[in-house]
Amino acid sequence: MIRVRLVGHIRTSLSREEIEIENPRIGAAQLIEELRGMANHDPRLGFTKFNTIMIVNGGEAFTPGADDRTLNDGDTVLLLPFSHGG
Repeated sequence: MIRVRLVGHIRTSLSREEIEIENPRIGAAQLIEELRGMANHDPRLGFTKFNTIMIVNGGEAFTPGADDRTLNDGDTVLLLPFSHGG
């Protein structure tokens, strides 16, 4: 299971702060597409692999549109939209 924490409009789009993905091995870009399919609105709007920062296990941040690394069972992912203020 991969635990995904959601921030900003990604959280709003999915109406939750956290989601668990049962896929034990999934590409980062594929994860974004699965989540977009669960969104409460037109999936072509909002977050994409190109406007989202992904942080895995509290470590390195990357953009899934540029780096499609594989996520594994037990990983914790934070999805942060570029437009998120601080």
